[in-house]
Amino acid sequence: MPISQSDQLFQLVNSLTKAEKRNFTFYSSRIQEAESLKYMQLFDLIEKQKELNDTQILSKLKDVDKTQYSNLKRHLYKQLMVSLRMIHIQKKNDIQVREYLDYVEILYGKGLYLQALKILDKAKLLAEKTNNDLLYLSILETEKNIESRHITRSGPDIVPDLITKSEDKIRVIDSIVKLSNVRIQLHSHYIKYGHVKDMVELEKFRQKYLWLTTYKGSEQLTYHEKIFLFQSMVWYYYIILDFENCLIHAEYWVKLFQESPVLITEDPDLFMRGYHYILTCAYNLRQKDTYIKYLADLENFRDTNYGSFNTNSQIISFLYVHYGRLNSYFIKENYTDGLKAIPSTLKRIQRYKSKLDAHRILVFYFKIAWMHLMAGDHATSIKYLNLIFQMEVGSLREDIQGYSQLMFLMAHYDAGNYDIMDYLIKGTKQFFNHMEEKTKLQVATIKFFQKVVKVPISDRKKLMSLFMQELIELETDVFEKRSILYLDIKAWLKLKM
Repeated sequence: MPISQSDQLFQLVNSLTKAEKRNFTFYSSRIQEAESLKYMQLFDLIEKQKELNDTQILSKLKDVDKTQYSNLKRHLYKQLMVSLRMIHIQKKNDIQVREYLDYVEILYGKGLYLQALKILDKAKLLAEKTNNDLLYLSILETEKNIESRHITRSGPDIVPDLITKSEDKIRVIDSIVKLSNVRIQLHSHYIKYGHVKDMVELEKFRQKYLWLTTYKGSEQLTYHEKIFLFQSMVWYYYIILDFENCLIHAEYWVKLFQESPVLITEDPDLFMRGYHYILTCAYNLRQKDTYIKYLADLENFRDTNYGSFNTNSQIISFLYVHYGRLNSYFIKENYTDGLKAIPSTLKRIQRYKSKLDAHRILVFYFKIAWMHLMAGDHATSIKYLNLIFQMEVGSLREDIQGYSQLMFLMAHYDAGNYDIMDYLIKGTKQFFNHMEEKTKLQVATIKFFQKVVKVPISDRKKLMSLFMQELIELETDVFEKRSILYLDIKAWLKLKM
């Protein structure tokens, strides 16, 4: 369902920081027109509302009918964006470069082409500083356009240099586009199919992306070529369950940023995303020391730079740091202390709920349910599993929904609800019957619960021991790696035994 004009405006006003609101008020006060008084009145009314109510707002705007109201909202939205651009141009070099190009168009239109060329020199330096090849090529094309129409002080000697630089940038951009295409293609593949599930699928996948593993690109890869290549390699190795190589390329990713601090300032989200994949791989490989080291680095980066983060970066930092914290308790098997970290996470989820997609919340609830179960609080675990089941997510992350079904059996078993276990097992089986792909772990777990609830309590440890042996054997199957990592039933069994 499309977002209405009123909703867009309401969301934008509510996203403003105090500094942004002050700047907008100051900016608007400088515009001496009757229309500015009206849209400022509209701004004040929207800002005071907790929930959007157009009827109430319209009743408080004097001499404004529905048609004028629609135009006023559009005008306010535009002025807010102009005001925000004025603030963020000081923080984002790319916005500054685009403004320089706007200046060039204006100056050239006035016949001041020598001034325009001076501005282009500034733009080139800034675009080069941030490794923005697309903007740099746009600058070169603008410069060529001026040089081809006028006799400038640059002289004819600049022409070969412009041509060489343009051809170099075209080769680089062609490489960047190719790598950015494969990066998003791999991401899309994972969302649709997940990890490879057998040798046939693995071999087919490897053949399709064989060129990527030996990619050379231009003679000396630029920053954007490297970052897209590293991201693509992370996804490639992640999909084929090669977490060792995935970790290596995630570390290359982070190191690339660390070597050029200006890149971190320009895109802190991508920098933190690199840390997220390092932590994911270290967790999957159970490299405790590596995990703790990189989590500390990420936490330090967040603490040091949080004040300069925009809203999106704050949300990204929350997701990656809090995922990291919860997983740190899992990797250390320190579940009781892990419970102490949960209230802070829940508080942040509530704060950002309107900006978090269902998938993010689903993953958090799954981790919280698992933490409570392993800490011996089966009742709270069941509470969060029920929240997962009540979420309207369709087939989104069907794998996590499936593991939640299995955890539900484990929690009710811990609670001693043996009288309803047959009913719960039946529901779990029905869920998995609708899934296209089932792992060996999932099938084995359902069979275990079907057996364990039917034997005397004195015989249950023997069944658990046999199931433990089955899980150990499953660990030797590379294609079962991910399912065992998602739901560490071995850890739960150890507590039972």
